[in-house]
Amino acid sequence: MKKSLLFLTLLLVTAWGCSKEDEEPATGVLYGTVTDAATTSVLENVRIIVFESNSNNPVASTTTGADGAYSAELLPGSYYLKLYRQGYDHVPPRNISPIPFTVSKGMELDKPVSMNLSEVENGGYIHGKVVEAEKGVPGVLVVGVKDGKGYSAVSDAAGEFFLYNLPAGSYTLKGWRAGYESEQASVNVTTGQGAEQIVNLSKGAAGSVSGTLSFLASTAVEVDVALTHPLTEEAVPGLQTKTSANYTIENVPAGTFLARATYQNDQRVVDPDWIVKFGEPLVEVSNGAVSRDFSLTNSVSLIDPTNPSTSTIPLTVSGTNPTFSWTPYSSASDYVIEVSDANGNVIWGGFDYSQDVLVKKVSIPSSQTSVEFNFDQTASKNLEAGKVYRWKIYASKDDKQAAAGWKLISVSEDQLGLITIGQ
Repeated sequence: MKKSLLFLTLLLVTAWGCSKEDEEPATGVLYGTVTDAATTSVLENVRIIVFESNSNNPVASTTTGADGAYSAELLPGSYYLKLYRQGYDHVPPRNISPIPFTVSKGMELDKPVSMNLSEVENGGYIHGKVVEAEKGVPGVLVVGVKDGKGYSAVSDAAGEFFLYNLPAGSYTLKGWRAGYESEQASVNVTTGQGAEQIVNLSKGAAGSVSGTLSFLASTAVEVDVALTHPLTEEAVPGLQTKTSANYTIENVPAGTFLARATYQNDQRVVDPDWIVKFGEPLVEVSNGAVSRDFSLTNSVSLIDPTNPSTSTIPLTVSGTNPTFSWTPYSSASDYVIEVSDANGNVIWGGFDYSQDVLVKKVSIPSSQTSVEFNFDQTASKNLEAGKVYRWKIYASKDDKQAAAGWKLISVSEDQLGLITIGQ
């Protein structure tokens, strides 16, 4: 009996010595502060959704308080964020995919985020829930369409969504996710007011898109392939894969999609001349199989100013006439620069598509690998403080057999060249 009591005492002492405080945490903590990009003031009521990057499923959601702070306890893994707030553009910017980050066991990861004011003043919003058999469906891309323009958000773990900063008017609303078909709803939005709407889904989407990747003058590497909404260019959750050769995306709902390859920063891009010849890679899906091949090549490397390849946070630059520089591209005869605003509208350079053949708006000789913004005074708008922009460089090569006398041979990465003009 004494031996049993002694053993029990030792066991209790050992358990006391190994308290929970001494155990290594099984999770990591993500935290940060959300601020106004122009004023650096903290922003409350920012809706933040945390996604697991491999499955694209939402795993946590939170809202910033009066101090602009947020936090989430996460299991070890790879994640990305999407942020929404009335009066501000969502993060990441339009046409830009989020770049994942890693959370490790016991880690405390600080990820501050800044947001830019929306160009829509006193917009309305749609709040609702995506459901299937009255149960909320997470990770659904909800798109509202008005006058040919799309506005999107992703449903959280409970199926709830907010579409912010909507001009007043009548919208059609649908949800997009692998494996589901969506009913179309109609909702009216009033200036500065909110509207409620349920989006109903049903299981059974059975379309597919498949194809082959060809690497031109470059080594084959594993790249991303995704189906995106043609108006918002945001990837439809579940409709993406990675491959270095052949791919198939299954459980595709009926509709029109913009197929996208190697959008992530991997030093590969879709051959721009291929897009000029064949157009944007739109695919029409019903219940059958659709084919879409891609030709890929090495990208043009940007030097300065640009966001790092590991982040979609725009780099803040001083002055409204920055100098853009890039690395020389082999075989290029000249370069074409293109600067767009946060909504994807080209404000300087790029191409004139109204002619029978493509016309370069700003041509830069191959001996030159840097230019100042608007050096030729042809920009449709000046760069404005506090606004987000993206610049790209196209490499062109003389080709007597081409109708225009030249062809495009490369372009810079889609997710680089993001800048914000400082105050």
